[in-house]
Amino acid sequence: MSNLYFLNDDHTYRPCTIREWSNQYFNHKNVSKKTLACDHISDKRISTVWLGVDHNVFTNINNTAPILFETMIFTGDENLEIYLDRYSTWDEAMSGHKRAIKWVIDGCNDEEL
Repeated sequence: MSNLYFLNDDHTYRPCTIREWSNQYFNHKNVSKKTLACDHISDKRISTVWLGVDHNVFTNINNTAPILFETMIFTGDENLEIYLDRYSTWDEAMSGHKRAIKWVIDGCNDEEL
């Protein structure tokens, strides 16, 4: 089973070869495919991206869906990471991005996660 995936134009994905993955991932014309959303709220940057590499590969004992999208929140001039969440689908990632924005707006309260 491949741990590399190609993101289709309809936001679905499929397993792919390393050549397909690298062509897609490192092609600068595909930047919009790699960054689903990026927002700045005060000194926080909320970023949701396509990973293309299954981040569930080492823990995927039950053959669950691959983890291919990620939301991170960075703060300050040094871009310190204060939040991380990962997802299997584009729609989950976009919903997660909205939750991350709300978390920042609400004061980054861990009890709300």
